[in-house]
Amino acid sequence: MSMIGSKLKNIRKANGLSLKELSNRIDGKISISFLSDIENGRSNPSFENLKLIAAALETPVSFFIEDSENNIFSNAANDADFMHVINLLQDFKDWNIEDKKELLYYLKAKKVIRDNTNI
Repeated sequence: MSMIGSKLKNIRKANGLSLKELSNRIDGKISISFLSDIENGRSNPSFENLKLIAAALETPVSFFIEDSENNIFSNAANDADFMHVINLLQDFKDWNIEDKKELLYYLKAKKVIRDNTNI
């Protein structure tokens, strides 16, 4: 499976979409079989098709083409649960301040707990 294919499959699944639903989001401009071929490494999308796919998944094109070896989240693309969290955070800038604080307090508390249990 190609890097693009595995990332596509994981983010599609994290969004709870079937290949058919993804194809429908792209107004059928990319067939279900071609999407399957991309996911399974049998084909590579053109940059134009990759832009359509990224837009349908509300994900930047760079997500699919960045070098995962240099990315601190290199294994994240292979973790559907993590991708679901990333999708939930896509609109973080639009959250109200209380929700942002709550999330940040939770993360800080989680770090303190983790640090204190690894002593």
